[in-house]
Amino acid sequence: MTTRTRRRTAAPTRPTGRPTGRARRRRATAVAVVAAVAVLAAVVAATALLSGTDAGDDRQARAGDFGHVHALAVDPGTGRVHLATHHGLYRVDGATSAVRVSAHTSDLMGFAVTGPGHFVASGHPGEGDDGPGNLGLVESTDAGGTWATTSLSGRADFHGLRAAHGALYGYNSTDGAFMVSTDRRTWEHRSLTAIGAFDVNPADPAELLAVGRNGLQRSADGGRSWQPLAQTPPLVVLTWPAGPDLYGADAEGVVWHSGDAGTTWQRRGHSGAPARAVTGHGTSLYLATADDRVLVSDDGGGSWRTHYEPA
Repeated sequence: MTTRTRRRTAAPTRPTGRPTGRARRRRATAVAVVAAVAVLAAVVAATALLSGTDAGDDRQARAGDFGHVHALAVDPGTGRVHLATHHGLYRVDGATSAVRVSAHTSDLMGFAVTGPGHFVASGHPGEGDDGPGNLGLVESTDAGGTWATTSLSGRADFHGLRAAHGALYGYNSTDGAFMVSTDRRTWEHRSLTAIGAFDVNPADPAELLAVGRNGLQRSADGGRSWQPLAQTPPLVVLTWPAGPDLYGADAEGVVWHSGDAGTTWQRRGHSGAPARAVTGHGTSLYLATADDRVLVSDDGGGSWRTHYEPA
């Protein structure tokens, strides 16, 4: 029996010059998708611009992100707490929300707020940042979004900065110099010392109190000389927010108060965690603790509640 092989006829080829109806529909769909993505990207970018964050950069703090809080202060323009940390400057936006305000992750050792949205800081560059190992004094006029070098680049690592009485007081850890500047560009070297946290009497530019190696020290001449204070608590942080009231905390989180420039102290309360930094704003005290929380007290350190903790 002879087997016949059925020859298949190839389907006619459509002209390539004009797309088929299906191809046209696919192209229209693709164009619509691209347009929708572009609109969404524009909305996201606009939202990021208004909020002051970069949509492509995850800056929301998580537990352990701070590394170590070296200082904190409140922006008087917004009332928001800002944290100078080992990995950049963070702004507390809510009970569980803290956002790094700049793409830079500089290790900010010293930090102070000099006015609404006007900050100064010092420390070391972050990973990938250019520049010398010591920042000197850097300044931001947009609430920490961008920074510019003001003075002492490569020469100063201020581990403490305080703005008071129209001047900036700083402790340079590189050489132990206590320095003061009225224009943030030229500095007066007032003494060589070894101190940690310090603050300035808000009523007297010549009176300062500092945490020394062997306890508290007082200066009555603007930091040119220092005298030890006897029988004082072992404070690690302190703040002199307004009037005669001076507050400090020890390494265990016990909070103390002095109404006579540090001569005598009274125990006020316990924060429940080791203290890292403290500041006062209005009638409130804010305390950064070792577990990345920020506590607030409205009764002079007698009781504390959580202002921020990582989610």
